[in-house]
Amino acid sequence: MELGRNFTNTFVLDELSKEDQRKVLKGEYDLFSMNALGLVKFKKDIFFQIKLAKELGLDHIELDGDVPNPYPDFSREEREKVKEKARKEGISLSLHLSYSNVGSSVCSLQELDRRKAVELQKVYIDFASDIGARYLIMHPGSAPFYMVSKLYLEKLKEALVKTLVELGSYAQERDLLLHLENNVAFDNIFVEPEDCIGVVEEARKKGAEVYFNFDIGHWFTRADCGKDIPDEPERVMEKIPRELVKELHLNDYVPGKKTFHPPLHLETGPLKRKNLENYFEIVKKLEPELIVLETAYKYLDQVKNRKKILEEETAYIKELLASIQVNKGTS
Repeated sequence: MELGRNFTNTFVLDELSKEDQRKVLKGEYDLFSMNALGLVKFKKDIFFQIKLAKELGLDHIELDGDVPNPYPDFSREEREKVKEKARKEGISLSLHLSYSNVGSSVCSLQELDRRKAVELQKVYIDFASDIGARYLIMHPGSAPFYMVSKLYLEKLKEALVKTLVELGSYAQERDLLLHLENNVAFDNIFVEPEDCIGVVEEARKKGAEVYFNFDIGHWFTRADCGKDIPDEPERVMEKIPRELVKELHLNDYVPGKKTFHPPLHLETGPLKRKNLENYFEIVKKLEPELIVLETAYKYLDQVKNRKKILEEETAYIKELLASIQVNKGTS
């Protein structure tokens, strides 16, 4: 099993000019402004991401194709260079497809909108194929609150299955495996694993090789929409059929504060050490090929200590993984 990262905004500061770095570090610019100035630059600098992955002892990076991103504008030569660099450094790649703006219409009830979303995602799938990526991750789309009813949900599911069949087949023709990832609760639909599993299984019945990427941090957002988080929330993983798993996302969430992707080793969300030990015991049975860590920085002190935090978190996760492997060998 490989361990990788989606670097989100963790090293955006490094792509800024010295003057803009100074303003961020002095608090004159907030972190949203930092992202506005440098996020696209960071996403474009895939060589830097590969370098970071090597320094952290990782096997994989997942590129973030959400808006804004530079990837459709990569030239054929640039794509080939990324592919060769990743191969040379022994870092595998995946791409997270766009999930906002047009990308959120993958389950639209308006066929024109859904078709445009499919066309857009094919642009990103072509990019992923050109750089030698292995996996694709797609969100299920979103819906307004007034569509959260039984009959609407059935129609949304039908539209999403249609999209998964089209994109899954398109990806498979290019030696890529498409994954559906569960939404955050604020998207109103396809938050629960059972809902996503049902969609994936319907698409597979129609001949598409698609998989389910469960993001437990996304699932925790249900706490801010009136639903409980169990004492052992990791047990939700036991609902996932092993044959649907290739890649998993691992991150946390702080209910109330609505903090996405806090560093796992700081234990600020529901995933304490014991929960993660249980999580990896379940994961061992699911036999994923890849786990992608997703950590994001919300506070200035995190940006100032950006590499140290990721080094400590990576070491923490590797220690947990090693202990599970030892238990497996001695049981």
